[in-house]
Amino acid sequence: MKVQLIRWHRLLQLLLLLLVVNAWPRCVSASWQDSSNIRVGAAAPWGNQLPDMLVAYYRHHGVHSLILVVCHTDIADARLRMLWQHFNLNNIYVQVSTEQTLRDLRHVVALDELREAPPPQSFNANNSSHWQTSFQLPMLPYKLGILLLEFSSSCAQNLLRWSAATEHNYFTTNRFWLLLTEDLGDIDLLHDAETFIPPDSELRVLHYSQEEGNFSASLIDLYKVAAWKPPKQTLVGQHLRSARHISHALRHFGSAITYRQNLEGIVFNTAIVIAFPDLFTNIEDLSLRHIDTISKVNHRLMVELANRLNMSYNTYQTVNYGWRQANGSFDGLMGRFQRYELDFAQLAIFMRLDRIALCDFVAETYRVRAGIMFRQPPLSAVANIFAMPFENDVWASILFLLIITTVVLVLELLFSPHTHDMAYMDTLNFVWGAMCQQGFYVEVRNRSARIIVFTTFVAALFLFTSFSANIVALLQSPSDSIKSLADLGQSPLEIGVQDTQYNKIYFTESTDPVTKNLYHKKIASKGDHVYMRPILGMEKMRTGLFAYQVELQAGYQIVSDTFSEPEKCGLMELEPFQLPMLAIPTRKNFPYKELIRRQLRWQREVSLVNREDRKWIPQKPKCEGGMGGFVSIGLTECRYALGIFGCGAAASFGVFLWEFILKHFRGVVRMRH
Repeated sequence: MKVQLIRWHRLLQLLLLLLVVNAWPRCVSASWQDSSNIRVGAAAPWGNQLPDMLVAYYRHHGVHSLILVVCHTDIADARLRMLWQHFNLNNIYVQVSTEQTLRDLRHVVALDELREAPPPQSFNANNSSHWQTSFQLPMLPYKLGILLLEFSSSCAQNLLRWSAATEHNYFTTNRFWLLLTEDLGDIDLLHDAETFIPPDSELRVLHYSQEEGNFSASLIDLYKVAAWKPPKQTLVGQHLRSARHISHALRHFGSAITYRQNLEGIVFNTAIVIAFPDLFTNIEDLSLRHIDTISKVNHRLMVELANRLNMSYNTYQTVNYGWRQANGSFDGLMGRFQRYELDFAQLAIFMRLDRIALCDFVAETYRVRAGIMFRQPPLSAVANIFAMPFENDVWASILFLLIITTVVLVLELLFSPHTHDMAYMDTLNFVWGAMCQQGFYVEVRNRSARIIVFTTFVAALFLFTSFSANIVALLQSPSDSIKSLADLGQSPLEIGVQDTQYNKIYFTESTDPVTKNLYHKKIASKGDHVYMRPILGMEKMRTGLFAYQVELQAGYQIVSDTFSEPEKCGLMELEPFQLPMLAIPTRKNFPYKELIRRQLRWQREVSLVNREDRKWIPQKPKCEGGMGGFVSIGLTECRYALGIFGCGAAASFGVFLWEFILKHFRGVVRMRH
């Protein structure tokens, strides 16, 4: 629901912008007719060269919407009309802002983009050199140009301070500022510490002159490493006289941010999360890769980032990634972002909607998988292994063999010329004893009967050997009874959960009915004791019918360290929910965001991210030892044999009681007679 509201809010903003764009020509015409604001000056006309160069500049950057800021009141109508005509003919929509419109605050509506975490106010209005303006730039995905004519006036300087304030930060990569001036000395006005032009900005100064009828211009790229440092200037092109010249200079110059990778040792406030401080030893300790893996795997990336950009960290340590509390605030790492105590984090965290309102995510690093690990229960725990060695047709053949043997032996007793010391019912005992390899208590004397006994015992020997061998194999075999979360919910396995905050949150937030049923049936109903450390949970999984919800990387490490080779076989995992991607967070309006993003992208392209992945994140152990090994037989495996024994004992006792009662009943009858 919240995502839909945000989308509708963005759509309304776009519709309002289109209405404003359609009204811009009328605004321009009105501004031309307002002689109190813009007077006709005595300066020479620009001609077509400067407007053509401005159009070429913004077309090179893909800009189709432009804000023309006119703070000076002595710029001729003819110049503005020429500029507007050139932009309009090239499908660049223009909005004109004058000093009067900037001071008009009657129709200003505060943007609510940072409503949940408003940044600290750094612009202090005093109604003289610092005054609030109606200049507002929402966070839009398209590119926007801002053209500032003659920026040496107090109005223009106030606008630059307003745009550089922490609560605004209008100097970003998708806003292309161009400052026009005829005096290079105006650049010294940008030394003002309140006019912070960050490395992420796209601000350039176009100095033009017209001497003896020859128009010439120079384009200067400008930024500051920090607010208190002087601006750094890079000449993009000089002696520019046409649109072709400025386009060639821009193509040769390339991306401005590639010239801004030296931050001269400035210090940023950062934080790192150590969720298990009692087990944590060192950020570089490979022997405990499964402890705080997220912090460790991102550490080397952030160290490399500091080396590449020549910066350093003032690091805070927290024990929690930060989750929303009942009062709406956040704890842990996100709480520090909410209070603007940090510039960015030295690790990646989950990208969640409630966190996007507090911070910006600059680049993804890794993906963490959390799943329920378990060993398939033994086949003997879920099925009757004594019925599985033979197929149904084999069992039918054995039954047929028993019947044929019994019938043949009865015929032998009936028609044999020799006498035998056995009754007809003894044939059943003989056949059953032969199948169980128990021998026979009656001696047969004739050859035909001995042949029957011999062939019966040989056939029973082969059957018994095959049956026993299959039983041994089945006792060591895992089942495949659990293939989904629904199967796990119906299985005899108990479930434990890794003691992390996000497991509790994502289980309760899940909308999947199977996951919700599993959570309420086997987790929530058991209380808090189901949450445990990975070492304990994996040990219970190794030794019993137990499933454990854990970060799979941590589980793989423990399996490699503590499980035997046969125990590694049959490991299964099911993911009850998909975790979001991990990404590096920065505070809202962070002026170095694009610089950090590009460096992290570069690390992925040159496989630094992949190297740390292989170094710190364990892979799933391979089953190399097969399923062999010693298997202890417990009551679970013997339950069917014990059941047969119990049924036989009960039947024997019942027959005994019947015989006992019958004997005494006959004795009583005789006494009466």
